[in-house]
Amino acid sequence: MPSNKIRLKPSVRDIPWLKKVCVDKEKDKSDKISCTRHAEFGTMKIGWLFGTVALFAIMLLNLRFVHADAPIYGYFWMRYTYENPTTPDVEENEHEFAIERGYVRWKTKGEPVSFSGTIDITNKAKATSASDWNFRLKYAQADWLLPYISKTIPEAKLMIGLQKVYFGFMDIWEYPVIEKNLEEAEKKTNSADLGLGFYGLIPAGYGEFAVQVFNGNGYSNVTENNTNKALCSNLALIPIPGIMLKGSLWLAKTPQIIDSVETQVDQNRYVGLLQLKYGPATIVGEILLSKDHNTEGFGYSAFGELMLKTYLSLLARYDVWDKNKEQTNDAHNRIIAGINYAVANNLLIQTNYQIKGYEDPEKEAEDKVMVQFKYSY
Repeated sequence: MPSNKIRLKPSVRDIPWLKKVCVDKEKDKSDKISCTRHAEFGTMKIGWLFGTVALFAIMLLNLRFVHADAPIYGYFWMRYTYENPTTPDVEENEHEFAIERGYVRWKTKGEPVSFSGTIDITNKAKATSASDWNFRLKYAQADWLLPYISKTIPEAKLMIGLQKVYFGFMDIWEYPVIEKNLEEAEKKTNSADLGLGFYGLIPAGYGEFAVQVFNGNGYSNVTENNTNKALCSNLALIPIPGIMLKGSLWLAKTPQIIDSVETQVDQNRYVGLLQLKYGPATIVGEILLSKDHNTEGFGYSAFGELMLKTYLSLLARYDVWDKNKEQTNDAHNRIIAGINYAVANNLLIQTNYQIKGYEDPEKEAEDKVMVQFKYSY
């Protein structure tokens, strides 16, 4: 950042090439004209030097003011969780206040390239092995609007860096209930990853699409751990207002030790989604398939929201996930019921009751109550 302090003008004797001129003048006082010309030339150099520095400072100031147009905004979620003490492993139950998520965001406004960034902050017990605090860079994305392509494809842009993953429920899930979407809750996808993407709208408002290439490790461990990149493609169609059909595909390889040899195995995900909106009601249904080497998983999620008032809504969700279709007694389900109350534009109170049941008769259901305050700025 340029300094606002005014630097003192340097002494003539502090400038080597002008100092030499003056020494020569002392040695040969008779050649006054020659020395004067050298001094004038030296003065011209000083003027050129200060002019260059001033011009460079003005350029920096201009850059500073151009890039300073990046307002800071975001939100924090402070949550209280009370897990029923009758559930298994009582000592592991949650009874705590925690900041489960905090986003500090900024975005520059520029054409054809803009930049956005997000820092993800968590404060909860054992957030990391060393501390209850965890700080991660979730997004660091440059969006390059492509002027020629955008004449045919609205909002066509190249997405560069650590960016949102357009996949299934994940990129449209704004946490109307506290739990993560099915893909993230079952740790089958990550909401952000490092790579390149191409995004655009379908003309006449018929939907959107995205094609992305990633390292495939998410945003907590963004560096590459294999020689294969992950390919993610997403297509959302809106045939008529209020109805959205969506399909997403994730194809990747991940290293796995098989017979003492590191082998690249499949890590594929497939999603089909239907969203219906009518008046105050929203209904979303999703089917999720996974393939990890020879293990195939299957699940689905159904979500509904009814807006009673602009500030009050009732919500419900039902998930089922079977991590291995070839095995028995390894599936579970999740039932969530909630109420959202918007106190103001920048304060939302969410109250959820959640119960997780198991196919295995040896496992007891786990239930908990969560109250969360989402305050934004």
